[in-house]
Amino acid sequence: MPRMRFRRPGPGQKGLFDQLEHGKRLAETPTPLDRLDQTVDFEGFRDLLLDLLGYRKTEDKGGNAAFDPVFMLKVLVLQKFHGLSDEATEFQIRDRFSFLRFLGLQPGDATPDRNTIWDFKERLGPDGVVELFRAFNARLAEAGVRGQEGKIVDASFVEVPRQRNGRTENQQIKEGEEPGDWKKHPAKRCQKDLDARWANKGQEVHYGYKNHVKADAQTKLIEDYRVSAASEHDSQCFEALVAKGDGTVWADSAYRSRESLGMLRKKKVKAQINQKGQKGRPLTEAQQRENRQKSRVRARVEHVFGYQANTMGADRIRTRGMMRAAREIGLGNLVYNLMRSIVLGALFRQA
Repeated sequence: MPRMRFRRPGPGQKGLFDQLEHGKRLAETPTPLDRLDQTVDFEGFRDLLLDLLGYRKTEDKGGNAAFDPVFMLKVLVLQKFHGLSDEATEFQIRDRFSFLRFLGLQPGDATPDRNTIWDFKERLGPDGVVELFRAFNARLAEAGVRGQEGKIVDASFVEVPRQRNGRTENQQIKEGEEPGDWKKHPAKRCQKDLDARWANKGQEVHYGYKNHVKADAQTKLIEDYRVSAASEHDSQCFEALVAKGDGTVWADSAYRSRESLGMLRKKKVKAQINQKGQKGRPLTEAQQRENRQKSRVRARVEHVFGYQANTMGADRIRTRGMMRAAREIGLGNLVYNLMRSIVLGALFRQA
């Protein structure tokens, strides 16, 4: 009786053309990175990157040349979009055809290692990320992407690895002091975050920072942001985010106070802030209906935070300290706007 034959995928002899053909077949199904590369002209960031990184003032001293700054910005974009560590980014660039394609590489090309990625982010810093964020928003505005329905202000927790400190140590950190024995142990000190804070929200406990954003109610683009410790109340960044010309601002009841309403009147901005009940004075049915009406618009900002958390994993970061947290959170906001621009169809690569 003849035996059934099977085809076994195996390590047959394959060359470079086979790899290129495999990559070509994969490219026939575009990924979000492919659509981003077709939508956004990353070369538009080159001049700003050269200034921010100080490359115009740096003389070539020989040795290995630095990776192209636009190329490295795209590395940070794919890292943040996929929520990868520096080590995982180094590996995935070599391993994934979609990453190679987004970066304009072929299998076997030189790729940045984890230290190169880290050094580039350190050199860029939080201020550099803010400049890139503002530059891209300016390009969106020039392309005519302007909402006419007002702004939404809200905040979201960004978690960092939790610290296992003693009660006394936590109290000292909260008071702005560094526990004395940490100074004697530099290796221990470098693992500690003196800027992150604990915060409770309902039954949830958070540790880390907050991403305070102002988003356009129509386009759901982030227009401005601030970063604070998790313990800081949402309303503390409210005035810094609201600007004259915002028209109408939606926010939840955490932002409602006599001071905030006065600030909005002074800036000639209409307040659409949910009302909050007080002990012994619950909201009336009319006030509840009004809150529900306002929340239909205000809830659109949850789509922003949901995308960052569920698609990008940007609700968690791996850094320590406010400076690096601000950089990572800012990169998350920038990458969100980049991906949002695909949906809006705002920018197209110049021929």
